[in-house]
Amino acid sequence: MKINTTHLSYLEFMKNERKTLGFLRNNSFISNNFPVISANANIALYEYENDRRLPVLTFKFHADFDLIIEKQQRRIVIEALARPNFAEVSYVLSICENCTSPYALIRKFHFDYAIPIENDPVPKPVYHLQYGGTITPRLSAMEIDVCGIKEWLSSPRIFNIPMNLALFLDLVFCEFRSEITTGISERTEWRNFIKENEEIILKPYFENIRSFINNHHHSNFLFRDFNYGRPI
Repeated sequence: MKINTTHLSYLEFMKNERKTLGFLRNNSFISNNFPVISANANIALYEYENDRRLPVLTFKFHADFDLIIEKQQRRIVIEALARPNFAEVSYVLSICENCTSPYALIRKFHFDYAIPIENDPVPKPVYHLQYGGTITPRLSAMEIDVCGIKEWLSSPRIFNIPMNLALFLDLVFCEFRSEITTGISERTEWRNFIKENEEIILKPYFENIRSFINNHHHSNFLFRDFNYGRPI
């Protein structure tokens, strides 16, 4: 038993991410208000049509668009990456101070899933939040300088919940509230879709934690040990 024991297999995870892409492509409210999200979801879907190929494919998605943040319109960049067998999984939110090039990066957060590596010299929480980190492919393509946020500093990595594309976008829409983002996050079809993702991603995770707390939580096996991937 580990903290990620209940995590979806890579195949099932990919199927669900493909389902999210379909939702983003087909939802008229999203396509009308965030056309780049809908268009990029449509492009990405073609890569993931064949179930037999899903286990060997890398999941990639990105979109950059403007939101009102702290009473000012700013460009944000969202990126999702999942490599086969969860060799690397990261959902990245980058916030620029301005909406036009050259962009000035002011925040960058990673929501990562890092399967423990035996004898890792730098142990990491399996599910963690990280501020900063190295430049991502989309930021590189947009020629955004990340030096200002000290990208060389990877620590601390903070315990976090599992993430997928639907939950990641829901976080973005809920944190940066406006008439448009609230119009998405509070729509019945969106709430129902997020509920489905909570059922398959978050519910098993918290049930696993409850089992740990009820049966295995001792001074020689702390919750932090469980977070860092120590097996029972």
